[in-house]
Order: sequence, then C-alpha cells, then structure tokens
Amino acid sequence: ASNDRNGAGFSQQYGYFEMRAKFPGGPGVWPAFWLSSSFDRTDPKAGADGSIEIDVIEFYGHNPGAYQSAVHVWKPDPHRAEGSTVTTRLGEVSADFHRYGVKVEPEAITMYFDAVEVWKTKTPPEHKRPLMLLVNLALGSGWPIDKTPNPSSMYVDYVRAYAKQP
Repeated sequence: ASNDRNGAGFSQQYGYFEMRAKFPGGPGVWPAFWLSSSFDRTDPKAGADGSIEIDVIEFYGHNPGAYQSAVHVWKPDPHRAEGSTVTTRLGEVSADFHRYGVKVEPEAITMYFDAVEVWKTKTPPEHKRPLMLLVNLALGSGWPIDKTPNPSSMYVDYVRAYAKQP
C-alpha cells in the first residue's frame, strides 16, 4: 500500500495509474492491483462522506481466461458496485508480463489492458479524496485453496502513478 493506516504516504485523486506484472496461475490464487480512498483508517468517522475502491484487476486463478475490474462505493451506505469481466487468452495473465492501467477523471474511470481500453464507467460522486495504491497476492476469495500451487509468486515490474496535467 502507498499509505499507512493513518493515511500518510502517497495518494492522488486523478490521473493514470498502472502496474506491469505477471500473475501466478492455478486455482486459489487471487492477485490484485487496486486503488482506495485515502483517509485515516484509525478514525471511525473518516471517509463517511465518500469512500471508493477501484479494482483495476482482480484475477481469480480458477478462471485463467479472464479477470475482473470493478468500482465500489463503500461509504456512504449502502455499498454498491459496478464491474466488468475482461476476457483474455487462456493463461495469458500468467504467461508473461502485462500492463494493467486505470485513468481516473472527474467524469469517468477507464480501465486498460496493455494500453487498450477494456471498460469505462462514470466516476461516482462519492469520489472526493485522493486514492492510495495497493498491490497484493491473496488466496481463496471464497474458492478452495487445497490445489493452489506452492509456491505461487506474483512478479511486479513496476507500479506508477501519473498526475493529471492542468
């Protein structure tokens, strides 16, 4: 994460965010590159006026021919989300490095795979603060992990954030 739990660290509200990575394959793996509203998470009232999550990529290893992109609004309640399944060649995200990007603008959020637009949605009005960047390799997400390859490694070449020019 580019922020600590107090919200200190790097974040920006608008711009282009990109990661170049090679994901592990196999059932049970759940790597992701995502953005989340930056605020002090130790303060129970912080973020109540607007908290979003942008999942640039969530890859579920049991489905090697696709990944998920989504935009969640967590606060104010109730939670709502909009997403898209991005179809790839079978095993493509695990076979080599690829670029996963998102352009966040006041009007729209646009997702990219290897510099090609794959999905676009309206920017929710709850997007009122800078976004921190997160990269992780998790397991499961409700799917069995008993057949997950061990070891499972996620290789990240870079994570970059570009500010929107005035």
